[in-house]
Amino acid sequence: MAGAPRARRTVAKLRVERSMTLQDLATLTGIPMRTLRLIDRKQYRAAPDQVKRIADALGVDTDVIDIGLPETKPGTWGTGGTYSQ
Repeated sequence: MAGAPRARRTVAKLRVERSMTLQDLATLTGIPMRTLRLIDRKQYRAAPDQVKRIADALGVDTDVIDIGLPETKPGTWGTGGTYSQ
């Protein structure tokens, strides 16, 4: 299907599909393993330059990566100390 939207996948899923460890990804991207672990778990929203480096290391386009934070319910504290109303 031409023009069909691509399925987005988390960094963790893409990494596992490529038999890549967090250490491998850290080495390829120059992003600290601790930060990658949070991105892997969708507990940290990566900066655009980090997304580009991760995509390059994984061999995918940036629009394939699901990099967003998990949804928070209204009236609760989200990841990174953000409050959702």
